[in-house]
Amino acid sequence: MKVLLLEDDELVASLIEAVLTGLAADIHVHHAATLTAARHIWQRQGADLVLCDWSLPDGYGLDLVRTIRQSSEHTPVIIVSASSDRDNVKRALHLGVIDFIAKPFDVSTLHQRLLSVFERINAAELSDSPSLPLLDYWLEQALGAKLQLPGELGAETITPLLNQPAPLTPTELAARWKNETALVTRLLQLANNISLKRSGNAISRPVDAISILGVATSLNCAMAMALNIARGLRHPLLKEQASLYQTHAEQVAAIARVMALSIDLDGASCHAAGLLCRCGELALLRTLQDYLDQGGKLDDSKIEDILKRWGPRYGNRLKIQWQLPIPLRELIGAVHVPPSQATRKALLVMHLAGLRVSSRLHGPDAERLLRRAGLDLEKWLNKA
Repeated sequence: MKVLLLEDDELVASLIEAVLTGLAADIHVHHAATLTAARHIWQRQGADLVLCDWSLPDGYGLDLVRTIRQSSEHTPVIIVSASSDRDNVKRALHLGVIDFIAKPFDVSTLHQRLLSVFERINAAELSDSPSLPLLDYWLEQALGAKLQLPGELGAETITPLLNQPAPLTPTELAARWKNETALVTRLLQLANNISLKRSGNAISRPVDAISILGVATSLNCAMAMALNIARGLRHPLLKEQASLYQTHAEQVAAIARVMALSIDLDGASCHAAGLLCRCGELALLRTLQDYLDQGGKLDDSKIEDILKRWGPRYGNRLKIQWQLPIPLRELIGAVHVPPSQATRKALLVMHLAGLRVSSRLHGPDAERLLRRAGLDLEKWLNKA
C-alpha cells in the first residue's frame, strides 16, 4: 500500500511514519515536505492513502486535496494539523476528507484512528492482490524501500515512563534503552538529522541523541515503535535467528564498552556500534517475514545461505538509510572486518569484541591486535 505523507515538520513526519509502517507489512510511505513535492509524487505514482498538514511552506494541504480530487474521488485523505477550528474542518470535509486529527496528537489515538482506515482499504484490495515475485527479486526490491527491524519494544515498558513524578534525564533514558537496538538507531537517526543541519557535527552516543531530541520526543518515538505490530517475527526459524543475532549484538556491545573504558576510550559509542553490528541480518529477517505474510514460500534449509548473501547488503543499505555518522559506520564495520593499518584504537576494540563473542580471540594474530589496542593480554585471553 502506498501512502503519501505531506508534513514539513521532520520529527512529526517521523512519528507518523513510524505509526503507519507498524500497521501492516506492505506499507510504503512517500514523504514530502512541500506542497510542490507532494503534487509531484501524486501525479507520478498516486497513493492509496494521503495524510497532509494544513499549512505548508508553499501553500495549504487543501490545495493538495483539490489536486487529488481532480483525478480521484475516492482516495482517502486525512488532515493532520494544529489548525483544528470549525471552519477549517468544514472546508476539509467538503472536499471529501475522511478524518481530521489535531496536533499535538496522542500516538496511541493516531494508531487507532489509522488502523480503522487501513482495515477498510485492505478489505477492498484483498480480492485482487497481485501474485508475488520470486524471493530474490522481492529482496532486491526491498533494498530500494525503507527497511525495518523486527524489534518488539513493548508498549508496557514505555507507558510508565510517560507519567513519571520526576522527569527522566537523557542519561537515565539512555541507560534504560541501551540494549534496544531499533529504538537507539531511530533516535540517533533523528538526532543526526537535526545536529547536522544545526552545526554540521555528527553524533553517535544515545545519550546525546536523547539530549538533542528531548526526553518527551524520545518517549514519543519509543511509543510509536512499541505500537508497530508488524515488526514481530512469527516464523519459528526466523524468530530463532533474530534472537541469536540480537544476543550476539548485545554481547559485542557490552564487551566493546568494557574494553573501550579500560583504555580511556568512548564506551558509549562502542556500545552503540555493537548493538548495530547485526542490523542488516535483522532487517533481512523482517523482510523475509513480510514475504511470508504476503503468501510467499520459503525453504527453511536456504535461510542460512540467504542471510550470508543478503545480510551485508542490507546492513550497508541501513547505514545509508539511517544516515549514520561515518565514524559510527566504521566502528560497526570493524566488528566483521579486521582494521587494516588502523590507527584508531576504537576500531581494534570493535574487532576484538567481535572475536571474543565468536570465541576466536586466541592465537598470535589476536595477541598482536590486543597489543596494538593497549589491552591487557592476560585478562582478555584468559576470558576467551
